[in-house]
Amino acid sequence: MLDWPGRVTTTIFLGGCDFRCPFCHNGQLVTEPAECADWNALAAHLIEKRDWLDGVVITGGEPTTDPALRTVLEALSELDMPVKLDTNGNHPEIVAELIAEGLVAFVALDIKSLRDRYDAVSGVEGSGERVTRTIESLIGSGIAHEFRTTAYPGAVALDDFAKIAQTLRGGDRYAIQQFQPDNAMDPRAVSVLPYHADELAEAVIECRKYLPTALRGA
Repeated sequence: MLDWPGRVTTTIFLGGCDFRCPFCHNGQLVTEPAECADWNALAAHLIEKRDWLDGVVITGGEPTTDPALRTVLEALSELDMPVKLDTNGNHPEIVAELIAEGLVAFVALDIKSLRDRYDAVSGVEGSGERVTRTIESLIGSGIAHEFRTTAYPGAVALDDFAKIAQTLRGGDRYAIQQFQPDNAMDPRAVSVLPYHADELAEAVIECRKYLPTALRGA
């Protein structure tokens, strides 16, 4: 239950994203977003399963770029269904508003790289500054959260993980996720050799000097 540790959840995928990270594993959602599913049918499913569901995960793509996000969250709130939001953090104002209005119970923020390389990795100018603002707002928000970084060699060097972790002091937890080349959005990333699990395990040890850190998928 990695989507939301300790909870049984269902996941809603919202298409579209403003980043173009080469290692993205949901590339089709980014480049070919489908129309939103019928909400009435989805709501009926959630009501039917609510006795054994502990929450809903909203992921993508990038949910904060989808105009339907607020409508979906408000409807889930009416169903008294807790929500975990996955985000790239490029829209700090939206994330802050959703937290302030109590529409999300948990936020997972994907950190792509060090701030000075962020724009090159994401393909979006100014993204490093905006993601930094989201990080700072999450740490001070009191809401449950986690930060996570995909270990793509083209975006992060092995010693970068500890540098990132230093910027996350005071955060709830951090996760280093192994890069899975088979599903990479950029065809050139498919041939990139992932870091060895032992290398990532050493990086985790260094990161734990700053906040709780786990290794996933390695």
